[in-house]
Amino acid sequence: MTRMQQQRDASAAIPAAMGRFADYAAARHVSERLAVAPGIDIAYVVDDYTDGWRHAPVVMLLHGVAESAEAFLGWVPQLARRCRVIRVDLRGHGLSSPVDEHDVLSIADMADDIDAVARRIGAPVHVVGAKLGAQIGLELAQRAVPWMASLTLAGVLISPGGALGKWVDEWLGLIDRSGVEGWARATMPGRMGTALAPDAMQWWTRYMALAPTATVKACIRMFPRLAEPARLESIACPTQVVVAVQPEKPGAYDQRQPVAEVRRWQTRIPGSELVELQADSYHIAATHPDACAAIALRFIERISS
Repeated sequence: MTRMQQQRDASAAIPAAMGRFADYAAARHVSERLAVAPGIDIAYVVDDYTDGWRHAPVVMLLHGVAESAEAFLGWVPQLARRCRVIRVDLRGHGLSSPVDEHDVLSIADMADDIDAVARRIGAPVHVVGAKLGAQIGLELAQRAVPWMASLTLAGVLISPGGALGKWVDEWLGLIDRSGVEGWARATMPGRMGTALAPDAMQWWTRYMALAPTATVKACIRMFPRLAEPARLESIACPTQVVVAVQPEKPGAYDQRQPVAEVRRWQTRIPGSELVELQADSYHIAATHPDACAAIALRFIERISS
């Protein structure tokens, strides 16, 4: 059995009862940590199965709320054979430094964290962001950080405040009553659409339930402050936006935006590409990891050639 298979098998075994993320993350074969600010360490995993004689591009994967580096495990087999993959635990998530539920989180601070990690890597980095990770990717692209080689957005709400703000109080109350697992279960259909089988939906619910309550509440409290970025026209790095195009079935807490709305803001990014994916989910990085990884890899290799 290969090291990657061992890691995937171990990480699949999430207990039925909510446990500690540190126990779940024990399956990681390597976990690095970097002090990015006083009291803030960012953890990340490096997956590199490339040929030693190749100059492989570096790709950094940024996850969503209540997730961790493990959210992108399904992407690793394709990407890590051709790229050096960096899977990051965002601030407050995974094995990175915790946050308090009343901390005033900001996309700018989280982008500073990622900027520090990328500068330590010391090479051009292709960024792939999903959900919260996509917001961070957009912030970095608008800053025109010199190390950013490209940006792929695989599931993003361009204005979380507008899309999710109406549910903030309800979601915080749901967490107070039922914990993160109750919130994850209630919101999962609106996140995943109809793509996943019941056992997969259960896995994702239990996995997200491992996230610290304080982190999830702090992130939810941040949503109303997140409006459509004002400087999309300033983005100069190659950018692609992957969008699900299948009709969605109405359900609780639907998080997908109409394709026309995605196309509207995507065209604000000079030279950007819109890639259509046959899916009905918002969290396409989770429901369609193979297809999304293939789309990202083609884009990265085209730019790198």
